[in-house]
Amino acid sequence: MNARTLSAGVTSGPHPHRGRPATPFLRERILESASILFAEREFDRVLVDEVAARARVGKGSVYRRFGSKEELYVAVVIAGFHELQGQILAALRQAQSTREKIATIVRHALRFFWARRQFFALLRDPQALPRDQARAYRAQRRNLARMLSEVLREGAERGAIRADLDTRLAAESVLGMVRGLNRYGREFATADVASDTIIAIFLDGCGTRPSAEPRRGANRASGGGD
Repeated sequence: MNARTLSAGVTSGPHPHRGRPATPFLRERILESASILFAEREFDRVLVDEVAARARVGKGSVYRRFGSKEELYVAVVIAGFHELQGQILAALRQAQSTREKIATIVRHALRFFWARRQFFALLRDPQALPRDQARAYRAQRRNLARMLSEVLREGAERGAIRADLDTRLAAESVLGMVRGLNRYGREFATADVASDTIIAIFLDGCGTRPSAEPRRGANRASGGGD
């Protein structure tokens, strides 16, 4: 992950330490170091000392710019989420059908958060995230919802999606499934299986076609055997 990209879209800012000269790209170095370690191991197994050592800074520098390991972790996730959206936009240019575009967004988003379970736990704790980090995440999520809503709107114009659907609500429904399976489905499914399920439910539904489901008593009515 590029260090400059990591810092994009993250507003939880450094708090400059008076009387001490700033180290060039210090924040970016810390974020890049943390992103590598959090990608390798679960949140609880990553130590701030390790982040500092990889970034070649003192542990105090990490805490001066990020008040806690939780804040550092969230900053990494938000920055990565910003980068994720760029990857989705690039992938959408290669997708042709509405189904392919929806599948692209679902797969990228679900895989991104599949290894970041702790992030949703922090979101549920109103004290865990500083306001600027919470705002940054909400802004990034709104961007993703708008991206999906636009794909659905174009699909409705093509006749691939029902024209009577509110595409904003439909987009939120898809993202709700992404979040739900990330939180509750990882113990019995893979990210690919979860993605396939979301896409199938949203685009195909869960019910069988009427002609494929035998009616009760059909055998008796037709003189079938006993």
